[in-house]
Amino acid sequence: MQQIKSSWEDRANHRRVDYSARYTRHRSGVEITVLTPTQVTFLCPTSRAELRTVGVWTTRGRDLLVEQLHSSGHLRELELRIETGLAV
Repeated sequence: MQQIKSSWEDRANHRRVDYSARYTRHRSGVEITVLTPTQVTFLCPTSRAELRTVGVWTTRGRDLLVEQLHSSGHLRELELRIETGLAV
């Protein structure tokens, strides 16, 4: 199992979510097995400048962000970047 740190910019909610992902390589591709959101940075809607950053410490907060990551489609993009070597 390998691990990578990445971020997802959620433009609709003006934030960036930093997380670590553990993954396994298979013949058929890459499978992300564990996601751990670590912090959320809130961005200015007009300038995209960072306003403040908060850590993600609670299980519920992490679970909520993992659900949002899954529904965003970002994880499939990350898997493809890992497969092609662009993310590592």
